[in-house]
Amino acid sequence: MKKCIFLDRDGTINKYKVLLHNKNDLELEEGAAEAIKQINESEYLCIVVTNQSIVARNICTYEEAIAINEHLKKLLFDANGSYLDAVYMCPHHPDRGYPEENKKFKIECECRKPKIGMVMEAQKEYNIDLNKSYLVGDTTIDIMTGKNAGLKTILLNTGLKGKDHNYDVEPDGYAENLCDAVELILKRGLTNGYKEK
Repeated sequence: MKKCIFLDRDGTINKYKVLLHNKNDLELEEGAAEAIKQINESEYLCIVVTNQSIVARNICTYEEAIAINEHLKKLLFDANGSYLDAVYMCPHHPDRGYPEENKKFKIECECRKPKIGMVMEAQKEYNIDLNKSYLVGDTTIDIMTGKNAGLKTILLNTGLKGKDHNYDVEPDGYAENLCDAVELILKRGLTNGYKEK
């Protein structure tokens, strides 16, 4: 079975921008490409799991949301040849009743974090050992997702910095940014209960 470092997207790999919906607004977080390159050179897969309600809100189409993910891959590769093994995206949102919404995607789903549909799909497709894998992100939603899936979790001091306050949940570790998180995993051996602020 393989090991994986699951990553959130916005605020983790690229700079957080509210409801980012134009690929030209995508900017990598400092050091993100270097961090992903380190994952690529390790025994871990690097897989993104991202909520993108921009589709359900009808801010952009599903195809445009896919194009943003493809542009992110290009930015990473152009930076230093780093790559993502896969990107899983939830385009749904459960709150209905807005005149501008895309009703097709305004549904209660199993993939929207903190539910674990995207993680489980990746687990099946890539034969991942969740007990030896991690989820790294910038929100309590990411940390709750990791906990729900049985992953070790690291909260970053980038993006929303855990201040979304959606869930009262403690990560297994803290890191200043994605580079620090990857170093924590690969070199310092994060274990459950380890705290670094």
